[in-house]
Amino acid sequence: MFKGLKLRQRYNNSIAFRYLSIAGIFLFTIQLIFSGIQSNRIYRHEVNHLEKHMISRLKLLTIATPEAILNSDSLALSKILQENNKDIDVVYGVIINNNNEPIAQEFDPSHTLTKNLAEKFKNQQKYDLETELNTFLKENKSIVELRLPIQVEDSLLGEIWLGYSLNYTNQELLESYIYNTCTAIVISGLLIGLIIIIFNRQILKPIQNLKQLVQAITVGELDDLVEVEREDELGALSSAFNRMNIQLQHTVNNLEKAIDDALIAEKSKNKFIAEMSHELHTPLNSIIGVTQIMQQENTTTKEQLETLDIIEEKSLHLLNLINDVLEITQIEAGQASVNDNTFDFNNLLESLKQMFAFQAQEKYIKLSFNIDSNVPQYIESDEEKLRQILFNLLDNSIKFTDTGEVSLTVKYKSDDEIAFLHKLYFKITDTGRGISSEEIDNLFVAFAQTETEEGFGQGRGLGLFLTHQLVQLMGGDISLESEVNQGTVVRFFIPVIEADISGISFQGYCATDS
Repeated sequence: MFKGLKLRQRYNNSIAFRYLSIAGIFLFTIQLIFSGIQSNRIYRHEVNHLEKHMISRLKLLTIATPEAILNSDSLALSKILQENNKDIDVVYGVIINNNNEPIAQEFDPSHTLTKNLAEKFKNQQKYDLETELNTFLKENKSIVELRLPIQVEDSLLGEIWLGYSLNYTNQELLESYIYNTCTAIVISGLLIGLIIIIFNRQILKPIQNLKQLVQAITVGELDDLVEVEREDELGALSSAFNRMNIQLQHTVNNLEKAIDDALIAEKSKNKFIAEMSHELHTPLNSIIGVTQIMQQENTTTKEQLETLDIIEEKSLHLLNLINDVLEITQIEAGQASVNDNTFDFNNLLESLKQMFAFQAQEKYIKLSFNIDSNVPQYIESDEEKLRQILFNLLDNSIKFTDTGEVSLTVKYKSDDEIAFLHKLYFKITDTGRGISSEEIDNLFVAFAQTETEEGFGQGRGLGLFLTHQLVQLMGGDISLESEVNQGTVVRFFIPVIEADISGISFQGYCATDS
């Protein structure tokens, strides 16, 4: 059974084995059919030859028996039949007179019926010879009977019946069929072996070489080539594979060089941005510091204060832009990391609410924070990155909302896979200008601005991109839904750990609406 399964698996997995098996079965079938046709032709020839031979014997008997019949010499007739029955194919011989009475007969004792008839004839018992023989012939399909009249000139003396057997002819046919079948098997085996040798050398071996080349390519070995020894279709295919492999090798080399150049350029860019950020931070901090000092001077006029406010605002805007670019560069370079610490999550939310409350009041929009009761006060996460994420999202929502409200909803759920790990789910909803569905894909691309941002004139194209990077860095994900003139909904989550701080008493945070 195991060998049968192996053969079946090999039949299914190898096209060569499959077609060679079909060819072998086809050749063997053809040989068997040819052998059967040949054996049948030989059988018919032998049967016809035997029939002609028996007819010749009957004719000789019709010549040899008239004198003995005329002389009523039964002994001579019996001797003639005995001599005739020496032929192994003859089963019986009977000579009857004009009265349809047997006057001489010889039977093969190997047959029961003919033996019984011989006994009856010997004992001169009465019986219907023709009926007995007809029954015998019906029971033995291999026995054939021939009859010829015995005549002297125009006078009918009687009739001679001769029964002969086809058993020996059938035996010779069976032996011939077995011999031809064995010959067919041998010839089919030789032909199949020859086909296998030719198929293996001319077709299978080149295909296996191509298979080995493809396997080598899949594991990155691009130096191997197929040896081309012929100019037919398989040779052309091998040459095409070699050309493809050489071209692939050149392409890979060019890609590796391009990757190396890109890495060098990326390192140079990151180094340049870091150095430029450092160089810009110093003068900007100095400008902001001097501006703040001058704002506190009593001698500063109102016009000067307005100018100083503009200088401070633009300097802070530029400083934030530099910080965003530096943060993005560190994330893309893989240098940014999550610095988890335990902090008061309620205080973070309260500080953000106070920070944006004035902006919301100036625009006459409602700002609300909705925090579920099961949200813990103390959590373990990266406080600064979470603050920056919420700051960017709330800043965008208030900036692009002229009427209505901006709300922040926070929910807290346990992780299904890790018992001690939980997730904070945030939803920032506004009733602002919204974004078209065609522009949503550009929101998380660096320096990409929507029509709303361009029309408002304050977007840098970095806020949402940096927010997306920070959320993913912290192990979370972010999504956005928006509709023009209807508003925007931003959802994101981050994994956190609830901090166990004992001995600290606190009052629950209760959000108020502005």
